[in-house]
Amino acid sequence: MTPAQLQAFVTLAQTNSFTSAAMMLGITQSAVSHAIKSLEDELGVGLFVRGKAEIVLTEVGKGLVGKAHSVLGFSEFIKQTANEARNLKQGILRVGSFGPSFSVGLLPVILKKYRGRYPNINVYVEEGEDHQVIDWIDQRQVDLGSIILPVSNLDYIFLGTDKLSVILPPKHTLTKKSKITASDISKLPFILTQGSTGKLAMDVFRQQNCQPDIRYKNIQIMSMFSLVADGAGVSITADLSIPSELEKNKQVSIRPLEPLVKRQIGLGMQHREHLSPAATAFVKIAAELQRAGALPNP
Repeated sequence: MTPAQLQAFVTLAQTNSFTSAAMMLGITQSAVSHAIKSLEDELGVGLFVRGKAEIVLTEVGKGLVGKAHSVLGFSEFIKQTANEARNLKQGILRVGSFGPSFSVGLLPVILKKYRGRYPNINVYVEEGEDHQVIDWIDQRQVDLGSIILPVSNLDYIFLGTDKLSVILPPKHTLTKKSKITASDISKLPFILTQGSTGKLAMDVFRQQNCQPDIRYKNIQIMSMFSLVADGAGVSITADLSIPSELEKNKQVSIRPLEPLVKRQIGLGMQHREHLSPAATAFVKIAAELQRAGALPNP
């Protein structure tokens, strides 16, 4: 049975006239008659007694007309809920992040504009390593996720390019240098951070044929900044993960790493055309900000 058949059924039950029902529904009288006949054939029962003067419900029809109203009411509720989702009056968005470069550097800028436009969308952010985020996208655990480009198995949009820098105590002797190599800091107490940035830092030491003197290992990014500020060691991290007030307040000193090490960051998804309305809007805003040069880009 179709919604059109049910609507014809309840309208005919209300009017007791094919002519009146056709006028209310905006269709022909024969279309109403065909809809009722098809519904009766499908159900295997008669719904109306067709007399000379009027059309009246059978006993079975009387028992079903209330249920037909309920079905049509629930169908309308589903339509309204879908319309609200399309209009982004409500919804949920789940975003995966590979770490501070996205969570600290890029996400707040995107979220500020997103929440301004769609304040009733609940956004949940889950952090993990870059390979975990890709798995979460594949498994639909998140709608979208920050990823390191390039990738071959996901749709994505480009967000920006990040680069590595050396983090030093504010009055360290190396702050006199404009650029610092891994060899320069290989003999100093080193603080190795968690995740992909820590792995990139270790790659830098290997490429320059030196080993860091690791005193703190797998440290969270904010703990690393505190340790460096206290003079416990030096570290390497991505520029986008560095809160702007740290250097402004002279808590740490930041110097470029030589040679330049950079990575491209994207926003990944399974299939862009299959995204929820909330996710589609987030991608659109992120792309707008990127094109306008409004996203941080070291």
